[in-house]
This record gives sequence, C-alpha cells and structure tokens, in this order.
Amino acid sequence: MKTIRTFCCVLLSALLLTGCASSAADSTLDSVAEASAVPSEKSLVTLGDSISIGYGLSDPVTERYTTLLQQKLQSRDHLIWNDYNYAVSGDDSSDLIQKLNNGRALRAPSADTIILYIGANNLLGAYKDYFMEKAAENNVDISSLTSMSDEEIEDLQQKFTDEMQDMDAVMQTVQAKIDENLLQLDSDLETIYQWLRQRNAEADIYVLNIYNPYTEGIVSEMTPESTEFSEYAQTQIDRANAIIAEFSVKHDDLIPVDIASAFAACDPIPVIGNAGSEPEAEDHAMEAYDPHPNSDGQKLIADTVWKVMESKT
Repeated sequence: MKTIRTFCCVLLSALLLTGCASSAADSTLDSVAEASAVPSEKSLVTLGDSISIGYGLSDPVTERYTTLLQQKLQSRDHLIWNDYNYAVSGDDSSDLIQKLNNGRALRAPSADTIILYIGANNLLGAYKDYFMEKAAENNVDISSLTSMSDEEIEDLQQKFTDEMQDMDAVMQTVQAKIDENLLQLDSDLETIYQWLRQRNAEADIYVLNIYNPYTEGIVSEMTPESTEFSEYAQTQIDRANAIIAEFSVKHDDLIPVDIASAFAACDPIPVIGNAGSEPEAEDHAMEAYDPHPNSDGQKLIADTVWKVMESKT
C-alpha cells in the first residue's frame, strides 16, 4: 500500500466510524424505571457502535435498522416490541464489555432478542489511534473535523503527507495495532457471550459480521490514483469476519447474519460516502469519507437480519 493520499482519506473516514468526529448522542437508552409486565410485549436489545445508532442519517431513530426490525416484528407478531438500542458511537469490543459491566445495557437480561454488531472499530481503531497521535503533533482540533471545508481537509492531508513519506513504516505500525485489536476481538466476543448468557439464557442472539465500506469504486472516488486500499481493507475485514464466524460456530445457540455478503452484492454499495448516493445529512466535506450505511444500507441490514429471523419461525 504505497499511496499516501489514500491512507489520509481512510484516516478521516476512520474518525467518522469510530465516533471521534461525531457530536451526536452516543446512544438511545431506556428509562431506568421498570417496564410494565405486560405479556403482550417483547424486547429487542441492540449492542454495537455507530452503525447501529444510525449515525449520519437524516432521522436516525426512525431510519436505523433496529427500528425497521421493530416494525417488522410488531407486524408479524401482532404485539408490542420495545426497541432498546444500547449501541455507542466509537465502541470497539472492549468498550462494549466495559459498558455492559457498568450497567449500560439495562434490558439485556430480560430481552427476547439481542443483536450483537461489533468489531468494525477494532479495525479502524488502529487508524484512529495513529490519526489522533499525528493530529496532536500538528495541533489539530479533532472536534472540528466535521465542520472542515474541503480546503481545510486538503491542508490537513498535506500535513500528513509530509510526515508519511515512509509508508512502509507507517503501515507496519498500523498493522501491528490491527493484529493486536483482532486478538482482542477474539477474546472479547467470548467475554460478551458469557456476560449475556449468565444473565439471559433464553434470548435469541443474532451475531452480525462486518461489511467492507472501502470498495474499489468508493476508494477510487476518494483517490483516483490508487485502489489498492480496497484489497487491503478486504483482507483485514475477512480476518475479523473469520473470528466472528468461528465465535458463532463455537456456540450453537448463536445465530449468524452475513451482512458482509449483502453489502458486497450491492452496486453501488449503500454507504454515505458513496459518491453516487444522495446526501443523508447536512452537506459537508467529511461526508465524502463517511463509511456508515445510508438509509438504503440500514434497510439492507434490517432486511438481511429479517430473512434470518423469518427462517427460524
């Protein structure tokens, strides 16, 4: 991977996916008050990151895949399904464990269905850490990234370009962190499973894998001189998805959902950063780097999970 500009673009998009450039609320939490014990009600609990929150959508609460699933479940079952979304922007697998232990998933022990969609930030966290270190060295205010103009982003990219002439050394640093984070993902998934099953032995747990937002078309739009990064990204995502698949096989009570294949089959891929898609939120320069699902992507996630849910009935 030799192209410095490609690397800079991915650093910026990593900040969006890991939540460092987000001013949105972390999650939608339910009230601490006890739910009414009505037999005709069930609960859907979601554990994840900014993808599950619906980051970047015009109306996240109504457009994100968890709400769409809630509607499908209610229509099918003719009863109330409560949607408790505990996803937190920027969380990786270790962050999720911390929040579980801190009581941030109040309804998980009583949930009828749990969706676990975590791991993307274990990969992009390596880029985020590198970016934050370099940003600090250059006195860049991370919180201002979402309001930067195209010219300011170009200036920022140039600063990074000047410092990253030895891309082999840069990538060795980032790759070592990715390797470490994937080992952590493997360990954390088991910890998450044990935490959930010790408190809820009956819930259906759906485990979603990770899609690749950096397809050749998307990367070539960001950096026409190189599409090598899409192949590199696919390799790392495949590694993460192999860990998720092995985890699902290890526990036969888990229900895997192949989000990766659903997105790979789309042309164009339904993410906000797709140059061919309509803007989902306020138009600003950072949107061109945004790897989050757009409204079509959120619908695709919901439809993919729903097909698996329906196959169980």
